[in-house]
Amino acid sequence: MSDKDFCAALTDAFEGKLGQVTEVSRRQRFPLRQRHVSQYYEAGVVVAGDAAHTIHPLAGQGVNLGFKDAQVLSEEILRAFDKGLSPGADSVLARYQRRRQADNLATMAAMEGFKRLFASDQPLVRLLRNEGMRLFDKVMPVKQHVVMKAMGLQ
Repeated sequence: MSDKDFCAALTDAFEGKLGQVTEVSRRQRFPLRQRHVSQYYEAGVVVAGDAAHTIHPLAGQGVNLGFKDAQVLSEEILRAFDKGLSPGADSVLARYQRRRQADNLATMAAMEGFKRLFASDQPLVRLLRNEGMRLFDKVMPVKQHVVMKAMGLQ
């Protein structure tokens, strides 16, 4: 798109809530890739958040996974101190990895599934998806559970 057309498209996309977009800089793009390290630690070095895993930003879950990683890592470090262990000990870091890896991989798989589900243009898939979302929206206990889980509160 030309800069002028792009400004108009942005203004429309934000429903004019930002006012009229009149200037844009050079546009860039980058691929959205899902990645996951095989090991969360090595020789006293620990990875968490986006250093350990990246997911499609579809539902904003990347930051929540990172927060949960940080919480669990801090819990394991405190646990190590209470037991007189080095926070960099393999047993401490392996426990952190065990506690986080399954949740991270499950969330990544769910987000990949949603991405594919919502990217589909097949009429039957769209119909089932839309009806499923309507039903999900009406079943409040299920919806509340999913929302709390996504926010890391369960």
